[in-house]
Order: sequence, then structure tokens, then C-alpha cells
Amino acid sequence: MKKSLLIIILLLIIIAVIIWLLICREPAEIRPPTLLTNGSGVETTEFQIHETILLDAVNLEPRAGYDIKVTRDDGITVTELRLSTNAQGRIPETVLWYNVGVLPCPRIIGTTRMVEYEADYDLTDYSFAGRNYTLSFIQKSQIVREITFHVAAAVTRPVLYACNAWGCPKSGFLIGEENVWVAGRNFPKGSIIRLWAVDASSDWKAGDNLADRTKLYGYGLPVIFELKPDETSFKKLLWPKGLTSVGSYDIVAEVVTYEFGEYRVTATANVTNVVSNLTYSGFVVQRRPGVAEPLEVDIAGSLQSPFTFRNTFLTTEDVYVGVDPCLQPSYVGQTADIYIVADKSDAQWTTSTAVALNTLDVTGVIETITVGGICGNCWKTLAWSAPLTVGQYDVVLDFDRDGFYTPGIDLIDALDPVGFIVAEVRVDNISFNYGGAGAITIYDNVAGANITAPEYYSANHIVKPAAWVRGGSHSVRVEFKAVSGVNNIQVWAENGLGGLNSSGSPVTITFTAGSGTGTFSVNSPPSVIGKSLFYWDWKYKNVNGASTPTTEMGETGEHVLYAINATPNAPMATPWVDVLEYATNWASGQTTEAGVVSGIISGIYYSGMVYDGGGHHTTSYGNFNLSGVFSELKTGGMTVYMDCRDCANFFHVLTNALGFNHEYLRIPGYFDYLPILAMGHGSCLGGGWNYHQVGWCGAHVADGSAKMSCTILAVCDYSATDYINLLTATPGITAGITDICSPY
Repeated sequence: MKKSLLIIILLLIIIAVIIWLLICREPAEIRPPTLLTNGSGVETTEFQIHETILLDAVNLEPRAGYDIKVTRDDGITVTELRLSTNAQGRIPETVLWYNVGVLPCPRIIGTTRMVEYEADYDLTDYSFAGRNYTLSFIQKSQIVREITFHVAAAVTRPVLYACNAWGCPKSGFLIGEENVWVAGRNFPKGSIIRLWAVDASSDWKAGDNLADRTKLYGYGLPVIFELKPDETSFKKLLWPKGLTSVGSYDIVAEVVTYEFGEYRVTATANVTNVVSNLTYSGFVVQRRPGVAEPLEVDIAGSLQSPFTFRNTFLTTEDVYVGVDPCLQPSYVGQTADIYIVADKSDAQWTTSTAVALNTLDVTGVIETITVGGICGNCWKTLAWSAPLTVGQYDVVLDFDRDGFYTPGIDLIDALDPVGFIVAEVRVDNISFNYGGAGAITIYDNVAGANITAPEYYSANHIVKPAAWVRGGSHSVRVEFKAVSGVNNIQVWAENGLGGLNSSGSPVTITFTAGSGTGTFSVNSPPSVIGKSLFYWDWKYKNVNGASTPTTEMGETGEHVLYAINATPNAPMATPWVDVLEYATNWASGQTTEAGVVSGIISGIYYSGMVYDGGGHHTTSYGNFNLSGVFSELKTGGMTVYMDCRDCANFFHVLTNALGFNHEYLRIPGYFDYLPILAMGHGSCLGGGWNYHQVGWCGAHVADGSAKMSCTILAVCDYSATDYINLLTATPGITAGITDICSPY
């Protein structure tokens, strides 16, 4: 009897502990089933006119379709969508309602078909303001979920949007045909504002570099103006049509708070910037529908062994052209006339195809090239003999031989940026990982060798990835080539990572036998974990000590740089490139261990991989076939199965590559586990395990293989004891050994 009573008391205690863990303790992952955010990525149910509402929903039926309806409080339906869930029962973030309440700008007057534009466009339909709305999820004609939100009666936050010359909101512009304007409302009275058009990003973070794409006043010098003392709104020309380039862009407005004369300094994003749309593109520049897509390829090159494509030529070098038949097989056997012309932008080429190419050619002789089918090196043709003229040029191969550039038929090198540059000096190679650089040696797991410097060669545009510890001071070592007679120059680079040195503080390069080397400071090294892709625009001046103007040296890149948190630890003391690719993606923007762990665990859990105790890549707990995991992840359409050992090992491989010191923890002994929502499964599971393996952060558990109690992801916020109590009610289960895996 006493024994039975003790058992009952013990069971009651266990049940009480479980209830406390599930109810009283705040879970590691808290989010409502339906998230609504505005275009700035802020979770809210209070919106304003002109904002875009985004939807993200979880805990729905996996792989199922839902009718999504938004209804105003007077019963009027304002938007309807048909959306489907993924294998985890989630509708990933998508636009629910674009530009709330925005009306079309032009109105038709009578039958004259004349379009009249309001002089002071009111960007909103206020019948949508000050109203309540209901978002309904409908499946099989039944409402299965509802959430309400409100659109405020007045616009109180700053508003920034792309528009036309009349201030009408516009998100798409035709290259070469339409100017891009920008309008802003509710900015501080009398403020100084700087406007940027930058490449679109869905993950803007404080400290990100801002590189203006408009070239209106040169890189780093975007539009800047001052509002009148009583003025809060503006409309400005952002990007003239003749300079536009095809792509997706964001608009960033910076309210200048420093001395006006300092506005030329390298700019980075901060939390006070206003971004037109934080999580999707502010506007796009596109080609007119039905127009043939241009065919851009590397064409210009130098006669070496083998023939190599180049972006920059010295004035003493000949320019050859070649076509790689592997990239352009349909041109094999065809003959084209070769034209080298002064560089024109994509927009200018788009709108000036009627100009005869022979009137633009700078070489004086129109050569021809016939594309062979063996190799580009075999069929190179001399197109321009030295001496060359300093400048920027494009190459057109006129395959229809009509004397005009025809998009979709003729090949061009290039639209944006330039085809090639002729200068007295060029970049030959760039080293990121050299003595004193503070770089990290990384391992090319595909090639099976460490990556060595230089990581960039101008010949054939060879780019290899590099890695640095975030923050601090960093530099690169650059080797240059120069023509005879150039003894020294002053050099700097703009654009990526805030550029290298500056026009006001250039690096002096001294040449011996045509070669010179210099070390350049990076103006804005990455301050957070992540992957950076960027170009450097090189410039030089003051040749041989004389006061000579700034000359373009050409562009290098696209450089690849991984920023990690600290020196990597075993088993990733020399991180694999593929490991860094996943780790910096899932932990992008993080600076703390908690943020990294949460990002990596969520990345594993929501990766699309599927938990399966019988499908694994690990033997004996620690022998981890990491190469096999990456091979399967790169195979399109293949389901990647992972067991708990794989997930635990994957976790500490990724985090240790970023500079943390994590392990795996094995929980031994057969036990029945409480309901879990396993990775890649749409419903809760129950059953038993002979053991369970998790990530270990020194004192706490990280587990990306399953959600405990079907809701909780452990992200190093549960002790082993607390986690085991969430995992199982079987008595006597305790933590076992910890160790690191051996990836291969």
C-alpha cells in the first residue's frame, strides 16, 4: 500500500512539473498563428494608408489550399487570395494587401480621352482609413480562422514611395523611357534629407552599406535637399531615364543629423532610415513587354595562353574578341561584324538602336569574327590594336550584319556596367587572406583544398570566397599593373563595404618594372554575421606626383565575403565553404550567441528537410557524413532525411564555424517521448526512442529536429533536466555524454 502511494505521489509530482513547464514557463518560441506585418517588417495589427500588409500563417493543414479574404467593417470585400500551405502547414510571408487605399492617379475627362493629372496628388482613398477589417481563412466554404486589424484614420508615420513626375505612386518603370521620381510624406519640418536608390534587399539591417545606383551625381553622392521650415512632404527626381538600369531597387531616405558638409562620408543604414519597402522591392526597372532580351556576354579579352576575358586594358595592350561556344552554342558557325564603341548605358542602348554602329566605332577598321565550335580561345580575333585611348567602351558583335545593334540577335559586352575600360593602370589581383589581414582560412569542400590568396584575379574574372571575423579593422592587399612611364599614382575604390580608403585619403602605389602593390583599409567591414556580395569601382589620380584628374580603372568583383562572429572552433576550425553558406544565411544579421542559436535551429527545422529515425548521415553518434548532406541538399527535388544525430551534429558544425564552442549531447536509455512536431512533419507524433541526440551549448539544449510539446523549439534556453522533462515522462532519464562530431 505504501509503495503504491509513493508511486502515485511520484507520478503527481512529474505531472505537476510538466504542467509547470508547459503553462507557467514562457516557451522559447512564441508567435501567434497568424502574423501581420507592414512593409517595414514590423509586426502589428494597426496599419495606415499606403502601407502594404504582409501575411505569415502557421499551424494550418499541411499542403492544403485556403481562400483568404479581407472584409471591411461595412461588409465590403477589399481583397481575395487563394494560397496554399507547405509541408509544415505554413503559408510563408506573402503580400496580403498592396498599398492600402492607394487610388489610380490619372482620370479620364469626358470623351476627349485627355488625361488630367492633379497638381497635388492625394495618395490615399480615405474611405479605407479609420476602419476595422477582418481577415478570414476559408477552407471548403467554412471559416477556419479569423483575425482583425485596423487602418488608422490619419497617416502618422513617414511615407516614402516611387512615383511619376505628377507624384502618382508607381512601382514599375520602363528602362530608358521613364524617369523615376520619389515622394515622401510626414518627414520632420525643415529637415535635410538624402535619398538613395539601392539594390533591393529583404533583410535591411543597421550597419549595411548604402551604395547609390543612380549615378546621378556619382557613387556615394545621391540626391540631397532641405525642406522648408514648414514643409513635411517632397517630390524629387531620383533617377533620370537615361541612367536607369534593369533591376529591383529600394529607396532609402536618410534624415541628415550631422553637419551638412559631412554628407559625402561613407553611408550605412541605421534604424532611423526610412525604407520604401523593407521586405520587398520599392520599385523595378524593366524592359518594355515584347522587346527582345539583350544578350550580354564577355567578349573582349587579351591574347595570353589561354585567351582571357578582361574588363580593363592598358593603353599598350591589344584588344581581342572571342565568343565561348559553350555559353552561346547557337552562334557556332555564324559570322559577325565587330564594333568597339564608346560606352553607353543599358537605357541608352535601349533607346538608340537606330544609330549606325560604323559612325560610333573607335577602331577605324571593322573586323569580322566567325564563332567556332571547339573553344573560345581557338577563334579569337584582333579587334583594336595598341596604342589604345583611355576611356570606357562596349563591344557589339553584329550577327545580322545590318550595321545596327539588334537586341536578342547581336551579342554585346556590356550594357551595365561598361564592357571594358582602357587605362594606364589596372588591378591585377586582390588578396583578402594574407599576413596582417585578419582573415580566416576556409576550405573548398568541393575542390578538396584550402582557398588561398589572391582570391580575385582580373584575368577571366576569377573570384574565390573569403572570410573575416565581423567588425574590427580589415584590409586587402592589391597588386596593380601599369604602362611604362607610370612611376606612382594615388588609388582608392568606391562602392562595396563602403569602399577602400577614399579620394581624400588615397593609397600611393609605386611601380617597379610595371608592377606595384598596396594595402587598402576597408571603410565599413561587416559588423554582423552574414554573406556580402559586392563590387569595387577603382579610381586613380595624380600620376607621377602631378595634379592629374580622377581616372576610372575599372570594376572588380563580384567579391564574396563571409563575416563570422569569432575565430572558428573544431570541428570547423577551417570552415567549409558550404558550411559558411548555410551558417551565415541562417544566422544573418546576428551578433549574439542567442541570436545565432535561434537562427540556426530555426533554419534547420524549417529547411524542408524531414526527420526520420531510419534515414541518417551519422554513424556511432559522431561520424557525420556532412558531404552527403550537402550533396542531397543541392539535388533539386530530393527529400533530405535527417535523424536527431544529424540535426545535432549539423547544429554544432554550423555554429562552431561561426566562432562558437558547441557540442552534441546524447540522452541515453529507452523512453517514450511526449508528443512532438518533428521537422518536416505536419502533425504531432508519439512513440519511443532508444536515445535522443541534441545540440549542446555548454549548459543548455538546442534541438532543431522537433518541437517539444508540438510548439517549443529548444534554442539553448533549457537546461538538460528541464528539456528531458519536456521530452519524456519516463523516470530515471538523465543526460549522457557530450562531444563534437567528425565531419567528412
